[in-house]
Amino acid sequence: MAFVLLAGGQSSRYEGNKLMSEHPVSKFSLVQHSTYEVNRARNQIVSSSKLPMTVVTGKWHDSVKSQLAEAFYGKPEFPIQVIHNTQWEEGIASSIRSGLSHILNLAVRPKTSPQTSSLSLPLLSTPTLPSTNPSHVLFTLADLPSLNTQDLIRLIDASKASPNHIVCSEWVKEDDTDSRLTVPAIFPKAMFSELLALQGDTGAKPIIRKYAKLGKVTAVSIPNAQFDIDTPQDWEKFKRRN
Repeated sequence: MAFVLLAGGQSSRYEGNKLMSEHPVSKFSLVQHSTYEVNRARNQIVSSSKLPMTVVTGKWHDSVKSQLAEAFYGKPEFPIQVIHNTQWEEGIASSIRSGLSHILNLAVRPKTSPQTSSLSLPLLSTPTLPSTNPSHVLFTLADLPSLNTQDLIRLIDASKASPNHIVCSEWVKEDDTDSRLTVPAIFPKAMFSELLALQGDTGAKPIIRKYAKLGKVTAVSIPNAQFDIDTPQDWEKFKRRN
C-alpha cells in the first residue's frame, strides 16, 4: 500500500497558506501534523508499505517543503517524498494524478514524472523499492485537523478485509441525514486508470459513487473526516469541539 497526502490547494478562503497555521493540540503546523498522523499509520503496516509517503504540493510548494524538511529531515522513520504538482491551478484532480503517477514511476525506478519535481526526506540514495506497482493507494487531505492515525488504521484494516473494494470514509453532517462518502479513501489497483483520468476540481467522489452503485465500496464511519480548515474561523470551531 502506498500513501498520498494531498497538500496542493490554494487556501483561497484563508487569506494565506492554511497549512502553515498551528494545530492547537499538537503545536505542529497543520501540514506537519497531517504528515505525522499518516506516517504513523504507514509505519504500523511498514512490512506491506515499502514505498515512502508522497506529499503533493501546489501553489505553496516552497513553504510546505520547508515545513516538512524542518520537522522530518534526517529521520529515517519518516520516509517522505515531496513532489510539486505544477498544474495545481486545474484543481484537486491534477494533484491526484501527480501523486499516483509519481508512485507508479517510483515503483519501477526512483524518478519523478515530467510534471513534478521532488524532494526526499530523508534523501533516498539508491533506495530499495518494490519492483511491482503497489496494490492499493490511500489518498487523504492535509487540511483535516481532527483526522488521526487510528482513523486511517481502521480504513487499512477494512481494505485488508475487502481488498477488491474501494474503502472510503463515511460521515453525516450535523443537522443532516444523508451520509457522505469521501477521502480518506483507499483505492485498489483496478481503479488506478480511472484516478489517472480525473480532470478538474472534482476529486475522486465520482469514482466512489460509481463503484458504490456496483456494490464495490466499503464505507467506514470516520466522523473526523468531515472537519476541514478553510478559514481562520474553522480553528475556533475545532477548539470548541476539542
